[in-house]
Amino acid sequence: MTEPGSFGPEARVALAAYSAGEVSAEIALMRLLLAFGDDAAVLSFLEQFGPAELLGLAAQHRAGLARTAALVGAGLAHERTGSIDAIREQFDRAAALSPEAAVALYSLGSAETLDRATAEIASRLRKWGLLGSSVVALDIGCGIGRLECALAPYLAKITGTDVSPVMIDEARRRCADLPNADFAVCTGADLAGFVDRQFDLILAVDSFPYLVAADPAIAERHIAAAAGLLRPDGALAILNYSYRGDLDTDRAELRRLAATHGFSIERDGTRDFTLWDGVTFLLRKR
Repeated sequence: MTEPGSFGPEARVALAAYSAGEVSAEIALMRLLLAFGDDAAVLSFLEQFGPAELLGLAAQHRAGLARTAALVGAGLAHERTGSIDAIREQFDRAAALSPEAAVALYSLGSAETLDRATAEIASRLRKWGLLGSSVVALDIGCGIGRLECALAPYLAKITGTDVSPVMIDEARRRCADLPNADFAVCTGADLAGFVDRQFDLILAVDSFPYLVAADPAIAERHIAAAAGLLRPDGALAILNYSYRGDLDTDRAELRRLAATHGFSIERDGTRDFTLWDGVTFLLRKR
């Protein structure tokens, strides 16, 4: 039998993190898929080394795992880089292969898993006092509208924006029965399309990493724009600032940007989720 040590470090680290309770089963499977690049290889690995819970989850989501593997194989997985135009094209292609996996690879292409992760985000936002019947929200990088579906009942209005026309079309389809949710394709370069509006809450769930990857100046431009669009005491919730794997650097960068653009920091890179491994930066307009 092949020894565990014969596999690459990414696979060993993913398995160790799950065994230590540091990541969810879904995140562990996502990392294994990124390590192997092939769903059959992941299943073979788990059949030899377990644990049984991961093998069972992989078997349960076999079809979704295969679609997610197709994203990985096509180079459309987690860390999309390049210009905004290149990232837009990658998201369009990914959404055509698997809408759920395109917005959250850890969903493994499962609508149920994505719904659970989204519900957890919505629950935290409620707990932090960010939702309410008078709150008007902007969702940067809304993808297929998963947050709009979850949050619209708790808000006065929510607008979702994304660089991907394919994502926006899917979001409009999924949220067609929500009168207080609307959507717009954006350039990804700034928030100029919203200069005539004001918001109480601006959300960015797994979208800033792509702005940072394209150009950190674009990320700062969005934070500066958010400061102008938010009403006094409004909140900017950034869930994941980058994918560079250096939380200390992300914290230092957000502290600098918050001080520059008139925000105080209420959550400074905290880990608040069980299914998803995202970190929270919650900025409040002073």
